[in-house]
Amino acid sequence: MMRICNSDDIKDNSLSVFTISSRDILVGRRGGRIFACSNSCPHRGASLSKGHFNGNNIVCYMHGYEYNIFTGALENMKSWKKEDSWMEQSPNWRNSGDLRLYKIDEHDNGVFVDSVQGEEPV
Repeated sequence: MMRICNSDDIKDNSLSVFTISSRDILVGRRGGRIFACSNSCPHRGASLSKGHFNGNNIVCYMHGYEYNIFTGALENMKSWKKEDSWMEQSPNWRNSGDLRLYKIDEHDNGVFVDSVQGEEPV
């Protein structure tokens, strides 16, 4: 595990991006619990650090998909149709895997992340 910052650097309800082993990892704290996940949205690769919280979900700013920051599960796909008659060119466009999580630990006033932990989303 690699020390990335002091515990005080990650405020509650905050998001920070760290590049570890050539990966952009989003680290944050929600309700006092710390988490680490890929900064890339599993849907279309947008930067999740530009998103916002909805409960324990991170909401992607681009298409509104919501992923649980503690389980990685896709929990909500916002309807983005502008009109009821609008049709997709490909139904696969909406597909998304789950969020890639990383092992994170906090001790001795430091935050530590393992950049090789977590499985690729299916």
